[in-house]
Amino acid sequence: MSEKVWRVPSRRRAVAAVLIMALVTALAAACGDPAETPPGPAAPTVTVLAYKGWTIPPELQDAFQRQTGYELDVEHIGANAASLTRHLTATAGEPTGDVAVDLPDRHAKRALAADVFAPYTSPEANQGQQRFTIDDQQRLSAVDVADVCVNVDKSWFASRDRSQPKTLADLARPEYAGLLALPDPARSETGFAFLQATIARYGEAGWRQYWTQLRNHGAHLVSSLDVAYKKRFSGAASSDSSGSLPLAVAPASSPAKALKDGTAPVAVLPDTCFRTVRYAGVLADTEYPERAHRAIDFLLSQQFQATIAPTYGTYPTRERVSLPDDWRSVAPMRTEPMTLPAADVTTNERRWLREWRAVWH
Repeated sequence: MSEKVWRVPSRRRAVAAVLIMALVTALAAACGDPAETPPGPAAPTVTVLAYKGWTIPPELQDAFQRQTGYELDVEHIGANAASLTRHLTATAGEPTGDVAVDLPDRHAKRALAADVFAPYTSPEANQGQQRFTIDDQQRLSAVDVADVCVNVDKSWFASRDRSQPKTLADLARPEYAGLLALPDPARSETGFAFLQATIARYGEAGWRQYWTQLRNHGAHLVSSLDVAYKKRFSGAASSDSSGSLPLAVAPASSPAKALKDGTAPVAVLPDTCFRTVRYAGVLADTEYPERAHRAIDFLLSQQFQATIAPTYGTYPTRERVSLPDDWRSVAPMRTEPMTLPAADVTTNERRWLREWRAVWH
């Protein structure tokens, strides 16, 4: 006898399918489908105030959150350090964030005078950063160093069998007339650093005469670092550069960015280098001082400091932090750059710029 096969009528099969799907859905809801699980509470936030262009790489943000449980929220205030400083002084006592970062020393000093920052000495602050202290109350922490030097397109001079300048004084000589791209000191931090270099070298008695010579010998004043280096400098690595000037005021790290096949067609003139230090601080009266402290600790840590060179094109303030291999060969940190006391700069910068305009224009 053949075996009987039981067949479920089609309508019953349809009803059974619906019941099975409903059961599966109910079980999934009861067990908690990961795709439908509502998100947990957001991590507490540390609000970092910076100006346009300053960011923290995502992998470092993730590392900070894993280590502290806090999330970094970077808010950009204006296009430059001056804009950020004006915001900080206007909101002193009622800050819109927890930490401010990337303030060059002259702007940091101005913010200190407005009681913007609260004292905090990080346990990470004795690894070399103390060399750059500008406040006895420890309201600021030195995060990175920006050296500005005259960059030279070596191939331009070699192809013309001309000798390169070697000193700051050489740049004002007739044989180098019309070859220098110079960011405006009144509009550019890089340009202002070069102005400070001339004041540090020639003093109050001589810097105006030096600038008169630069002007008379056709130095090219441009609006920004980007224009000076990327657009006017013949040695720029930028593919859209059509620059023809073999000298440009730019960061000391620029030769590392201009490497081609392991060689650097760009060099810096060590005699022209001027140093600016950039600071971060805990904002006074923040609602979350503990979170702000952890952010400062992180900025001074070995982990963060090791990323400063490739991320920001500047140098770490922490000692014994290795630079990228390319940097060590073509863009080492200068050992004897020119400097000026930050307090002197803050006191005199408006006068210097006013007198510089009178000379240049």
